[in-house]
Amino acid sequence: MSNIFKLDIKINTSDITRQMDKLTRDEIPRAISVSLNRIAGAAKRAIVSKMDEAFENPVPYTLGAFRIENATPENLTVAIATKNDRKDGEYITRSAYDYIKTEVTGGQREMKRSEIALKEISGGQYWLPGKDAPLDQHGNVKKSEIIRLLSRLGAMRNVGLNMSDKTARRLARKGMVARGQRSEYFVARDKGNGRPKGIYKYVSPGKVDQILIFTSKTPTYKSRLPVEKTVQETVDRLADRLVKQSVEGALKKRLGG
Repeated sequence: MSNIFKLDIKINTSDITRQMDKLTRDEIPRAISVSLNRIAGAAKRAIVSKMDEAFENPVPYTLGAFRIENATPENLTVAIATKNDRKDGEYITRSAYDYIKTEVTGGQREMKRSEIALKEISGGQYWLPGKDAPLDQHGNVKKSEIIRLLSRLGAMRNVGLNMSDKTARRLARKGMVARGQRSEYFVARDKGNGRPKGIYKYVSPGKVDQILIFTSKTPTYKSRLPVEKTVQETVDRLADRLVKQSVEGALKKRLGG
């Protein structure tokens, strides 16, 4: 019977086990959440870049249509979502996404709130900027003009506001005043069927400005802002690299590699 040499080697693994537990429990999830949020940030920036390409001089409110719901170590899910409505003084402003969603999905757009407010006057039509409409730096009818217009039209049932009787009679003869209402704003109508054509503004004797044009055709848009595709392309391009970097960084920091 031959002799056997046997040397048992034991090491204390409690420290490495403790470090691995901490990595698994805390640091790797934290590293992954950080990388997910970085990916979402890049995707949001890519969407804004696409907006700059798709829209002519978009307003900051539109560019800020999307927000990030950040991932956490406890919830390794990140989301890019649209912002909610906001209150602007006494008015509830539609979310920016309400204005651009037909540019994302394509199809017919919903009525603007101002179009809904003007339904009784416009006959339920949509409006487009008139040739004399005051525009802001982004090419939209100034919000102050729309608010003033709505306010005046709401008050036009009160007799004797803003416009002289002589001017009102002159415009009425041309079929340009709705139901005898008087204001610096008035409604132009087709001579044949009396359908509202648009809203004009009395400026001075002999001068009126075309502010809004009414149209019965529902505005239809092609999809110009591929949000889902843009986000997916960003994820495909960055996910593997950023997650790997974050996890490797956590391992090196914990294990001293």
